[in-house]
Amino acid sequence: MSYASFDNNATSGGSNITNEADFQKTAQIVVASIQKILQNVSSMQRMVNQFGTAQDSPELKQQLHQIRSYTQQLINDTTNQLNDLVNCKERHLKIQRDRLVDEFSSALNAFQAVQRKTVDLEKNAVRQARQASGASMALNKPPGSHHSSMGSNYNNTANSGGSMFEDNFITGSRGQTQEQLQEEIDLQALEDQERTIRELEENIVSVNEIYKKLGALVYEQSHQVDSIEASVEQTSVFVSEGVQQLKQASHYQNKARKKKLILALIAAAILAFIILIIILKH
Repeated sequence: MSYASFDNNATSGGSNITNEADFQKTAQIVVASIQKILQNVSSMQRMVNQFGTAQDSPELKQQLHQIRSYTQQLINDTTNQLNDLVNCKERHLKIQRDRLVDEFSSALNAFQAVQRKTVDLEKNAVRQARQASGASMALNKPPGSHHSSMGSNYNNTANSGGSMFEDNFITGSRGQTQEQLQEEIDLQALEDQERTIRELEENIVSVNEIYKKLGALVYEQSHQVDSIEASVEQTSVFVSEGVQQLKQASHYQNKARKKKLILALIAAAILAFIILIIILKH
């Protein structure tokens, strides 16, 4: 999934997950992406550990930049895919989604750690380079020193036809040109390092925003689950109380029936006794 598709899905505001089959398909993609992110982080860590060693080179930093950019895009895509899993209704799918969010958060922690380490190393390298550049400029001779030395050589060798003056002038010009070229190269390297630092800091901020979104997602979904569970629990209490009340009503009804039956038997006995007395009198 590209950045364009990420933006399109984000602006559409809806999930493409309509059934459990689609959910599981997207979940498998998320699992594979998390594994790839962790693999990339491991490779990035090895590259960063080579900074300042004999293995350090512009090619190494270019390779690190490429893998970091790819991982950042993969993180954005995975965030979008997790958002597609928000609207799942079944409890076992919500549990699976929350587990994926936890695993993804762990991968983000690892990615952030290696990015912060890279920033610290790059800033330290820039600081040392600027200090070295300042020291080098302080050790250089002031402007015009080459000309003064060449003038002195010219005076000492004026009788020889000025050939030594010309050699010194050409050598001095070449030296100045080489120094200027080297200074331009060093300046470009510093600008590249500072650009890398700014990019890393922007990536760190971007991942922090993803953290916030994931936190809000987990909180919202857990709040909904808690509300559902509370409603179910409350309903269960109501049902339990209703059953108890029905039992009590049934008990009272049975007691009332027994009382009526006893009263009817007593009335029948009294009536029979009265009838018996009347018959005996006659």
